Amino acid sequence: MHMFERHITSLRSQALAVLVANQVRAADQSLGLSDRKLATLNMDEVQAMLAILDCIKPDLRPKEARQIAARIRALLEGAHGCQPVRVACL
Repeated sequence: MHMFERHITSLRSQALAVLVANQVRAADQSLGLSDRKLATLNMDEVQAMLAILDCIKPDLRPKEARQIAARIRALLEGAHGCQPVRVACL
């Protein structure tokens, strides 16, 4: 497995761990409603990031890599926004 693929696999594993943690928080009735809603928003963001990671192919060109990085950056900067994140493969 190439170094790039290992990085993508690692990012995907981390994102899945965050997704599971937020699912637990969203279902935790001992938390306040605002905390559960925030966990739900975080789940949406992580799922969007996973969709981006799933689209990445090992032979990316620099332009494609920059586009993916820009999508992830926009996702992270626009966290908790009102607009849903739309993800499309390159």
